[in-house]
Amino acid sequence: MKTPASFLVRCTFVVAAALCALAVQAQPAAPQFKDYPADAAYTGANHALVIDSDFAKLFRTRLRNAIASSKPDFAGRYIVVRWGCGSDGCNMGAVIDATTGHATALPVVLSSASPVKPEFGNEAGQELIYKRSSRLMVFAGDINIEQPKGGSGDTVAFYEFANGKFRLVKSLPYGRKDMTAR
Repeated sequence: MKTPASFLVRCTFVVAAALCALAVQAQPAAPQFKDYPADAAYTGANHALVIDSDFAKLFRTRLRNAIASSKPDFAGRYIVVRWGCGSDGCNMGAVIDATTGHATALPVVLSSASPVKPEFGNEAGQELIYKRSSRLMVFAGDINIEQPKGGSGDTVAFYEFANGKFRLVKSLPYGRKDMTAR
């Protein structure tokens, strides 16, 4: 029994469409700030720094200076503070709860790198993106999270900050190395 050519064409088209749909679905979606809303923005006076950990004790001067001179700029009530970690282009930091004075270390160390993608660009090649209205913090570039075997650290990592802790939501390839060939 012969199969009509038009039927084969239609079947081929349906299979191709299904494969395309699967390929589109396979593309990893980046978490969105709007999906991690923060509580209402805190506008009161900042609480004094509480030194309740080795981290807070070690960096108390930087943390005290930040809480004395800054207003919340992340997740409604947190102040983001960063500083160099002793080598060229290296950055570490913390978030400080303006309502309690408790400091939490950032979950990764960022390294400056180039070229910077326009959608992730920030000052000095440091790509840390956050909003006052969201609990999501994005780190892009060469960061010190666990990489798959053979991985390079060339990553965009999305962290949710909730209940005083950072939780890795997703990490995706950044693609910075692909940009150097341009």
